[in-house]
Amino acid sequence: MAVRHQYENSNDIGVFAKLTNSYCLTAMGGSENFYSVFQDELASDIPIVKTSIAGTRLVGRMTVGNKHGLLLPSSVSDQGKNEFLRDT
Repeated sequence: MAVRHQYENSNDIGVFAKLTNSYCLTAMGGSENFYSVFQDELASDIPIVKTSIAGTRLVGRMTVGNKHGLLLPSSVSDQGKNEFLRDT
């Protein structure tokens, strides 16, 4: 099933979210409507994590991942990595 959605009037939701077959990362700071679409469609199958990467909301552009792992930019601090791991 396909669902149309926007993040703060941007159709480029891939910039603000990362979806794999094992998890979904969404940018913090969006409207609850943005999160609710992911919750409604995916929460029963995979975890959905609200996060920021290197202090930005560009979660989809700053990460690469699959069911085996997630690559983060070097600008992410050790504290940021620990917070992310705690939230997942």
